Amino acid sequence: MAKDKTTFIVKTNRFSWLAMIGLFLGFGLLAAVPGIAYSKDWQSILSPYAGWYLLYCLIIAVLLASLTSWEKYRTFDKPLRALSAAAEKVAGGDYSVYLQPVHRPEKYDYLDAMFANFNTMVAELNSIETLRGDFVANVSHEFKRPLAIIKSYTEVLQQGDLDMQTRAEYLQTIDTAATDLAELVSNILRLNKLETQVSEPKHVAFDLVEQLTQVIFAHDPMLEAHQLDLDVNMPDQLAMIGDPELLKVVWNNLLANAIKFTPDQGQITLSVVEHTKHVTVSIKDSGVGMDAQTKAHMFQKFFQGDASHKAMGNGLGLAMVAQILKLVHGNIDVTSAIGEGSTFTILLPR
Repeated sequence: MAKDKTTFIVKTNRFSWLAMIGLFLGFGLLAAVPGIAYSKDWQSILSPYAGWYLLYCLIIAVLLASLTSWEKYRTFDKPLRALSAAAEKVAGGDYSVYLQPVHRPEKYDYLDAMFANFNTMVAELNSIETLRGDFVANVSHEFKRPLAIIKSYTEVLQQGDLDMQTRAEYLQTIDTAATDLAELVSNILRLNKLETQVSEPKHVAFDLVEQLTQVIFAHDPMLEAHQLDLDVNMPDQLAMIGDPELLKVVWNNLLANAIKFTPDQGQITLSVVEHTKHVTVSIKDSGVGMDAQTKAHMFQKFFQGDASHKAMGNGLGLAMVAQILKLVHGNIDVTSAIGEGSTFTILLPR
């Protein structure tokens, strides 16, 4: 349903003839004060030259009032009129608007600052609108694949002439697609929560080594299924202050990525190094590696550089990792080359 748009029109009289005439008379009287003050008698005021004197005062008043009105229009009314027109365009969805500064840089005033802030706001709105459009397109694309699988296999199952083994295989495929769809929705909601989180992450004491050990145990079935050798170099324990729930998402995603992109019988190394004020966690794999373009976009939502592994994820894992590390004031460094594997190094404050 389309929403009705309400347009508010503010009418302003930039030139008022009544105000102009009053201004003229006021300047005329002020200009006449010296002549009246220094005249010897009233007869000199009413002399034949009085008319010319009054005409001179009127001309001066008209010039001063015109100059004042023009300056007011040039420095105030005209810029605000341009700002109002630009704001109306932005309200209509046009984010290509740009307001030129009124003055040269060395003479910037509050109007120029207001224009600069307006341009910044429009640029941010344009960026947000672009990201929103890309996000909707990506979400729609990611939803289509599992939904298409569910729909097609459901239609086949309704035929009724399938043997039990084939029926069980089709039901398993539908279940897998539904699980992928549920995981996609969960990741989208989780990432949105991370991006809109206004409260600070938790600061509780926990053992990082114990947490990483739990993550490794959770991925044991996948490691064994692909015959991957996991080499672990960690101290016996490592006390930290931080948000264990957020960091667990980081470790799960990074280890899952290493398993995902490492061929069978490959090598994965997980190392933890303790420093005085920070901790370094490194996850290295002997997988396919990444080129420079993939590295540049790897933390973007829904980006998957290797098309052969698209069915094994939805491109949100590393986006969540980047957002979480931003929240906990951590850093991540990635080194990778095609055919030589990748190394993700995370630096966390103690």
